[in-house]
Amino acid sequence: MREYVVENEFVKAVRAAGGVAYKLTSQTANGLPDRLVLFFPAKTAFVELKAPGKQLRPLQRKRRYQLMKLGFPVICIDRFSQIKPAIEVIKNWTPGTPFPENIGAKVPELDIAALPHDQGNLDDMDDYGDTFEPEDPSVLAVFFDLDDPHGNRSSDGGG
Repeated sequence: MREYVVENEFVKAVRAAGGVAYKLTSQTANGLPDRLVLFFPAKTAFVELKAPGKQLRPLQRKRRYQLMKLGFPVICIDRFSQIKPAIEVIKNWTPGTPFPENIGAKVPELDIAALPHDQGNLDDMDDYGDTFEPEDPSVLAVFFDLDDPHGNRSSDGGG
């Protein structure tokens, strides 16, 4: 069975239960769940739909983790038998309280990478991974007026 079959049944079941299941698409954030599910009053959950037995990709698990840290429930559904229980849990859930666990398909924990301990000191690195190099102020003076608190370009310098 394909994912779209499970997704179509889920959308029909949400509509029949009085909610909506908007398709999520983003041009700037990959890995978001497939559907944003809304029930009155203000019950919001994210649902990822999969073909039976398929797992979330690592980026999808990361997005799930990020959304859950913000307090949103994120459910993975990969079988018809999980649809009705998931909808009932969403409808009966009170926002602001913990969302019940073990709803839908089991999702593996997100693997957190750690750097090996023998890689030296990371304090000498900037945010881009480059080492800090001491700059000679006279070189910068050609481009910027160092006495200007706003760092504007000097009028006599390089551009």
